[in-house]
Amino acid sequence: MNQTILRNLFYTLKRFRTASFLNLLGLSAAFAAFIVIMMKTRYEQQFDTCYPEPERLAVLNLSIDGKDNELVVVPRPFVDAAIQETTGIECGTLLSMQFGSNLVYTDPHYPKYIKENVATVYPDFAKTIGMTFVEGNDEGLDTPNGAIISESQAKRLFPDGSAIGKYIYLESPHQATEETQFRISGVYKEFPKNAQLTNDIYCRIGEKWDLNQWGSWSYLAFVRLKPGVTYEEVNRQLVQNKIINDKMEKSSDFKEVKPMVIPIRDVYYHTKPWFYFKTGDLQHTRLMILIAILVIGIAAVNLINFTTALTPMRIRSINTQKVLGSSVGSLRTGLVLEAVCTVLLGWLIALGIVACLTQTQALDALGFNPALKDYLPVIFGSVGIALLTGVLAGLYPAWYMTSFPPALMLKGNFALSGKGKRLRTALVSFQYFISACLIVCSTFIFMQNEYQKNIRTGFDRDMLLIAQMPQKPFLSQPYKAFDQQLLGYPEFEGVAYANDRMGGGNVYNIQGFTIAEQHVQPFYVRVSTNFPKVMGMKVTEGRDFLPGDSVGRNVRHYIATKEFKKMYNLPTGQELNADWMGKAEITGYVDNVAFTSNRITAFSGTPFVFTPNLYDDDVLPFGYIRVKAGSDPAQALSHAREAFEKSFPGYAAEIDFFDNVYKKLYTAETNQQQVVIAFSVLAILISLVGVFGLTIFETQYRRKEIGVRKVFGASTSQILWQFNRASLKVAILCSAVAMPVAYYVMDSWLLSFTQRVPLSAWVFVTACLLIILMTLVTVTVQSYRAANSNPIDCVRAE
Repeated sequence: MNQTILRNLFYTLKRFRTASFLNLLGLSAAFAAFIVIMMKTRYEQQFDTCYPEPERLAVLNLSIDGKDNELVVVPRPFVDAAIQETTGIECGTLLSMQFGSNLVYTDPHYPKYIKENVATVYPDFAKTIGMTFVEGNDEGLDTPNGAIISESQAKRLFPDGSAIGKYIYLESPHQATEETQFRISGVYKEFPKNAQLTNDIYCRIGEKWDLNQWGSWSYLAFVRLKPGVTYEEVNRQLVQNKIINDKMEKSSDFKEVKPMVIPIRDVYYHTKPWFYFKTGDLQHTRLMILIAILVIGIAAVNLINFTTALTPMRIRSINTQKVLGSSVGSLRTGLVLEAVCTVLLGWLIALGIVACLTQTQALDALGFNPALKDYLPVIFGSVGIALLTGVLAGLYPAWYMTSFPPALMLKGNFALSGKGKRLRTALVSFQYFISACLIVCSTFIFMQNEYQKNIRTGFDRDMLLIAQMPQKPFLSQPYKAFDQQLLGYPEFEGVAYANDRMGGGNVYNIQGFTIAEQHVQPFYVRVSTNFPKVMGMKVTEGRDFLPGDSVGRNVRHYIATKEFKKMYNLPTGQELNADWMGKAEITGYVDNVAFTSNRITAFSGTPFVFTPNLYDDDVLPFGYIRVKAGSDPAQALSHAREAFEKSFPGYAAEIDFFDNVYKKLYTAETNQQQVVIAFSVLAILISLVGVFGLTIFETQYRRKEIGVRKVFGASTSQILWQFNRASLKVAILCSAVAMPVAYYVMDSWLLSFTQRVPLSAWVFVTACLLIILMTLVTVTVQSYRAANSNPIDCVRAE
């Protein structure tokens, strides 16, 4: 029986080469897409499983005004009280990040700067997280100037030997430690990319840094629960902690603040962090899984149609085997196994395709770099899906081809029977429906991403450079030299500075204000006084900053966005209380600025306020360089780097056009667009392969009809219309049914953006027309040869 199955399989592949090739191509492409998507899904599902007993690890958080899924930064004394007073917590740590990377070096005599992130933690950090050390240990976290580093950092910083006992030096003191040198006590095993913790240099936080500052919300915190203790129990203990509740009521201006822990495994999909934490889009993941299943379904439909259409060619052989004594059950089993073998062959080809893709950068848009050996469960699971697909795709054709009595084989063309046509119409309708939905969804995803990249930003981002500056006072001599060097070139007309990389993220420093007894918290950016001018911001009310605004000590000057005025209706010159900074006034207003993503986040709609530096030692480590209109961009970039290298010898010149930085705000959306469009196109092409394959058999079975029509005077165009008419009816009807479904899906997806493209009717109409056009082209190309064949040959062949 095995020999018969293989013989029939190879005969079919050889006899119908084109259709068989297209069918295998569709199967292999579908399974390749399925395997890749499921690898990405497993990557996300395995987020934060790298720690020992991850079910005991949690993020310590403060829920603000009932927003339990919003991860915020918290005060240090709150972390201390929670760890010390909560019986369900075994140990814990805070984590303090200094915004931006630090420049570190290992040779104090000949500094060679390397950019690294340096974070400060408690001595129990490694124990809380469950870190593994490949060399040394975490004893350094017990000393003020001890540190631990990752494997890759050890190789990068100390390529010639062990890092243990060696020193690293910071260009400037870390804010939370005030140390400039650290002795390495341990090298830890790296965290994988699907983990919240990053591979940074970790050192101990200063003993008294923010020790009793309940109002200083600046830290992240992690805790490890005692064995057997539930998250619900710890949350009850935290809510009942009188110290925490009393202090938070007095120090917080929020209506409701509730202490709680959030399981580390819930962070990726179920929280909205202020910053630092990685998050995923569960809606997008589900969409990708749905596309993967649909792609497999479309390929299976092709196989069913392909196999069913073979009935007239194989009915004689099947009925002969019946006459010779083969049972219907054995024949059906053999036919199902043929389908299974075909699918497994497609799966093997798919596995080879995926193996090749993992060796290239073709999967970068998915946000991970997979290796087949790390995803064996997915590979084995896909084999099971392939077997199931083969069985399901083979059941109906096996039943259909063995359901005819031997005598009926002489009565006509089984492929054109009503039952066979209805089945193929239903299956092709499914493919048309999915294709129409995917075309609409892919189009709107592309339109939304292009729209948000070109949203009115409120500043002039064209011909603007951004430079990562050394951590030195921006009024120091090297900065002044940099300004002079730059303005000595004809391409530049100004340079300004800020304490943050504008357009580089969705969260910025927050400053508290008290307005009419209401506490407000806009984004707060310290800048040089010429910042609005260099950035091309338009002052719509009041005045721009003056040089003297940076030296006043009695009143701090602010320029705010229109959104700030809309919220609080403050006239320019209005004095307000800027919390710990004392008196302040709104000097002017500018248009709203789009320095954050258009996607809805915890801080969507937060206005910006800008204020000049007040002290000569202020560090504003980001330079914004305005290039004159008409200048050569490449020449301007080259001259900016020359000026930097002359002014800051030994520092790497990290200068790029602002547009390139700004585009990174939408990296996730761009990658999502590329992935969805790629897999949607794949699904559509597989559908077309199915239509193409069916047309091959339709033309084969209707050759006699074609010959008779031509004998009676039918033209080629009339014959082509006969072939196209039925397909077009199905395509139009399925497209019409698909449009409301696509509208609902896209309307739900667009709700996650603050500004969105309209669901224009022309997209739906175009999608329908595109489906019709693809059907016409596919059917016509394949039918043209048959329509032009000699009618005598057609009749004789029958």
